[in-house]
Formats: sequence, C-alpha cells, structure tokens
Amino acid sequence: MKYPEIDEYYADPSPENRDKLMDILEQEHFKISDLGVTSRVFSNWKIKNIIPKVDERQWVRLNLFEYFWIQIIKDLRALGLPLKLIAQVKDQLFFRLTLREVYFDEKGDFRDDVLRQSAGIISEQEYEQFKSDMINNRDDENVSSFLNASIPLFYGIVISVLLDHADIKLTINQDGEIDFIKEDHKMINEVNKAIKTGPLVILSLKRYVYMLMSEPTQVSTAQQLGLLNEVELEVVTAMRQNKLKELVITFDPKGDHQDLTYTWEKSINQEDMENVLNQFLGKKHVSLAMKSNDGKTVQYEYQNRKRIKN
Repeated sequence: MKYPEIDEYYADPSPENRDKLMDILEQEHFKISDLGVTSRVFSNWKIKNIIPKVDERQWVRLNLFEYFWIQIIKDLRALGLPLKLIAQVKDQLFFRLTLREVYFDEKGDFRDDVLRQSAGIISEQEYEQFKSDMINNRDDENVSSFLNASIPLFYGIVISVLLDHADIKLTINQDGEIDFIKEDHKMINEVNKAIKTGPLVILSLKRYVYMLMSEPTQVSTAQQLGLLNEVELEVVTAMRQNKLKELVITFDPKGDHQDLTYTWEKSINQEDMENVLNQFLGKKHVSLAMKSNDGKTVQYEYQNRKRIKN
C-alpha cells in the first residue's frame, strides 16, 4: 500500500487518504533499541505497569503513539519521577474515551468547538455532514456504533500535534495528575500554579516530533510517515552536520505565508533547527534553495519532488 505524504493528505483530506494515514500511524515502525531503551529496562517497565500494551515477543516494535509515550517515560525518569507516579500518568493518558463522550457534553449538547478543532483533519463538506449526522441521527444504528467506539485520549493529542502542528504541553503535578496547555499565553498561569502547588513537570509534545525528524536513527521512519521527503531530509542532514550556510524557503504567492531566508555563519542552533522543521511540518512551501559552506547551491521545486539545479 502506498501511503500519502502529509502534504498530499492536506491537498486531499478524503476518507480514503485519512484511513491510509491512520493505518501508517499505527504501524509498528520502532524497535525499542532504536529509542535507546534496553530489553531489560523495557521488561521492567512492563512489570511496573507503565507500558500500555502487553507484548511477549522477543523483539518488540512500537507504533508512533507508543514512540511518543516512550520518549515521555525517558524524560520523566531523567527528572527523577518514580515508576509508580509514571504509571498514574499512563493510566490517564491511555484512558479510553468513547466518541460520544468526546462530541457531546454531559447535557447531551453537541460540542461544535471540538469538531472545529478537527478542521485540518476533515474537509469542510465532511465537517457539515458529520455535524448533521451526529446531531440528527445519533440514534441511528451506524452512527450510534461509531459514537460508542473508543480511542485512548493520548491518540487524539498526538494526532493534533502531528496534523494541526499544535504545540501542546503535557503538565504533571506532584500527585501525578495530568493536564494539557494548548496556548502559550496560558503558560504563565501554569508556572504560578506550580509555585503554589509544588513540583510541576511541563513537557512539549512537539519536541518529540522534532526529534523524530532530526535524529539520525529516526529520520528514515519520519520519511515513511510522510513527515519528511528526500528533499527535506537532505536539508536536515546538512543542518545537523553544520554544513548549511543559507536556506531559502519559498511559498505559494497566492497564500498568506512570506518567504523565509535563514543564514548561518557558524553552528546551527536547536531553535533554528526546530523553526525549519516546523516549516516542513506545515508543507505550505513550493520550493527550497540551499547553499552549503563549500559554496555549492542546490535548488528544489517542491511540486516535482526532484532536484532541478546543482
């Protein structure tokens, strides 16, 4: 099966493409060794109930959602959080919500704002049809079956980070209770809360996407997932090796984005790397031009997916 790249998916957010995209997100691309976790440690995490899926295979492979969770575990352990508290976090993140609970409040009123957050995942026509079906046909057998299906809370959060490019922060208080910050201006409120209530962990989930797109052991998987194409991978490799002197990102003149130019005299810092990766996530640009330290210039036209000048 050929899976659409993210930009193809945005160009045609059809049910067929969406199903294909979800299929690939759930495929088990990652070996635990690729994530810097030994089999002994992983087995201990299973015993301590912080791995949501039981897998008795000798070589364990994980999907993208589990990749995110493993990265979170590693960060929480690095911060000194005990496994017992991490197990509490896992239970909350992987709690399964029915779609009925997601789209209707306790009074039975439809949550239009929740559906609106899916604007990048479904087309406008699908949005209107979906809303009508949910409100008018909720007791229909097929619609009711759909609404009674359940997904882990964490899956929806990861999809929002990937497809909507949301910079969602996961927060954990001293009692192991989780919350999410979806807007930067709310960060100061969370810091004030931390001062009053005690230790508070704040993790940026988008950072794990950047890791996937830039770490040498993971970039091939990022390509398979459609997060990077060969053109963008060459740019990322040059940046990681500090061989890039200039990068020009050109957008469609009919759009709202302004062209970007990055230049470096010495090493490339993490902030610049993440800014460029964020542009690659959006898939709004139509061409790239890069100049390396040795004076070589390479230009790409994004629509053709090929090198056109060297």
